Amino acid sequence: MTREEGYREEFSYDRMPTLERGKQENGNYIPDIKSSDLQLSKRLHPCFSYRTWIFSLLMGTCLLITSGFSLYLGNIFPSEMDYLRCAAGSCIPSAVVSFAIARNKINVIPNFQILFVSTFAVTTTCLIWFGCKLVLNPSAININFNLILLILLEIFMATTVIISARSTEECCMRKKNTAHDSTVVLSNVSFPTRILKSYSVIEVIIGISSVFGGIIALNMDVLVSGPYLSVTFFWILVACFPSAIASHVAAEYPSKCLVEVLIAISSVTSPLLFTASAYLSFSIMQVVDIFKNYPPAVKQSYDVLLLLLMLMLLIQACLTIGTVIQCVNYKTKMKLHDSSWTASQVKKQEYRTTEVCIYTHC
Repeated sequence: MTREEGYREEFSYDRMPTLERGKQENGNYIPDIKSSDLQLSKRLHPCFSYRTWIFSLLMGTCLLITSGFSLYLGNIFPSEMDYLRCAAGSCIPSAVVSFAIARNKINVIPNFQILFVSTFAVTTTCLIWFGCKLVLNPSAININFNLILLILLEIFMATTVIISARSTEECCMRKKNTAHDSTVVLSNVSFPTRILKSYSVIEVIIGISSVFGGIIALNMDVLVSGPYLSVTFFWILVACFPSAIASHVAAEYPSKCLVEVLIAISSVTSPLLFTASAYLSFSIMQVVDIFKNYPPAVKQSYDVLLLLLMLMLLIQACLTIGTVIQCVNYKTKMKLHDSSWTASQVKKQEYRTTEVCIYTHC
């Protein structure tokens, strides 16, 4: 052994930590990994903090409880508090999504930002609706729990929109090659083709049924005055055909563009469908009254039609929110698995850095 090689070996040996050196000499070197660290890594993703988990769970619970009370109060006064039923129904998708975020324990809040903004737009419209009814007929509206519940829903959704806008997924990009990502992300990420195809088939069947239901409601115009309400909601179902087509095409040819389009379409239509179904929830009590007054009259048959319409809207709304959750889960896995899914966000971050440098003359 030459003198230079001896020095090189001595220097490399000195740079080795003392504890690791002793274990290597014994020949049974085992990495020191605590079981608590492994359990913690399995429970929460590195990008997902306990504060985010508590916020998602707390926000979902608050939205669900407030929506339940609002829906109950809106059905006690069906004509006076119809705006409260609509606001309660629009917040149900955000509650479901909050529970889904808390269950998956991954920071996917920015991916649901379109859904949160759509829900906030609906609740704001309901608040304006309440103000217009109060201006037109102040004596007909009692400002009690209805205004408190409406303001609570508005505050909850405004908070959710702000948190989703301030959330970021850059942590997942930086830690993409860590050991945690290699254990969490599967080697083969598959698109939920079978689930979305079944969703699209059911959506098409409901859409075709809505067309025939709209024709029946138009023919009832002679017997019942003004079934335009039911016709409007039937054609809301017809407007959901683009969501069914997009989900079927994305299931056949999954790509980043189609998944983003499907998330956007379903995020916009889901709060609207839940709003429409909550608005028609007053037909439940009216159908129950049919069994008290038998045989049913023509008006009661019309109530049955509204109940069927509400059920169709509810099924369609559940399918759309399920589509959003499935697509976001797939998008999250692909971001950790495929670097092309994060290319646009990396470019956006580089553009912001360059813009800041220009403004600061760096």
